[in-house]
Amino acid sequence: MKLTAIAAALVVAGGIAAEAKELRLSAAPPPNSPWGKITMKFVDKLADVSGGELTAKPYLGSKLGGEQDVVKQIARGRIDMGVMSNTAVSLLVPEFGLLASPYAFDTAEQFDCVADNHLLDTYAAEFDAAKVHALSWMEVGYQVIFSKEAIRTPADLSGVKIRTAPSATDTLFIQTAGGTPVPLAPSEAVPALKTGQVSAATQLSVFGVATGYDKVAPQITVTRHQHQVGAVIISQRTWNGLSDQEKAWINEAAPTFLELRAAIRGAEGALLGKAASEGATVIELNDDELKAWKALAPAAQEAILNELGDDAKAKWDAILAAKASCS
Repeated sequence: MKLTAIAAALVVAGGIAAEAKELRLSAAPPPNSPWGKITMKFVDKLADVSGGELTAKPYLGSKLGGEQDVVKQIARGRIDMGVMSNTAVSLLVPEFGLLASPYAFDTAEQFDCVADNHLLDTYAAEFDAAKVHALSWMEVGYQVIFSKEAIRTPADLSGVKIRTAPSATDTLFIQTAGGTPVPLAPSEAVPALKTGQVSAATQLSVFGVATGYDKVAPQITVTRHQHQVGAVIISQRTWNGLSDQEKAWINEAAPTFLELRAAIRGAEGALLGKAASEGATVIELNDDELKAWKALAPAAQEAILNELGDDAKAKWDAILAAKASCS
């Protein structure tokens, strides 16, 4: 009798364990960054709304690999979910990178309007074709330049080997500005700066300071030449395997990531101030200097569209139409 009871208990316990579902969630930013903190808030929210029946196990700080590899694993269904930058998402949906076109938006408010009201319609088919499902858009921040020597104008970039994001928008803008772009993953940039492979690097202001770019390239030029939006994505295979209730729980928790807007925009000034207090030089451009950078945008955009092809040109027209409706 005792053995029968024990066996029955094990069957029940096994059934309960089988009912609970855990998803693997990858993110490149470290735990103490704004993205890491909001990811943990999402994890807690999902566990709360599902009563523990559906959970996400976070792997922060690229523990499952670099973004460029992880995003492909998500599309293949080998990793369930990811908190992905614009650069990573654009590896699956190249046209998504157009949102990070140089000086594409006039204000943060205009950018928010486009993201909130037009992105899903603009990119839904492309995400579906890439075998991922977008759960939420995500503020990533502004791209700036970290360098060993001061850079104020495009002329200062002449001949400079500079790490760029492995995307057409960042790389071709820097090339148009006169730099020698070296596309590298974020995790490769600091080692490249240390060895002298490059002497400057483009990176998001908040991410760059949070991960130590300013320690090896202490001149920070606040070009803000890109405003990046990323995405929280889930493998289509994983999504299709969830029940309607499980999908509803995820959809209820996902808007947590929209809180990043205030967090990232508030953190930029604080982190640049922190970098300055620790020895970095933060170069805020005057009107003429900023105008020189912005003047490069049309030529860079033409090169970007030529690189990405006809589909990108149609998508860029859709983005411009969305921008006009938000102006």
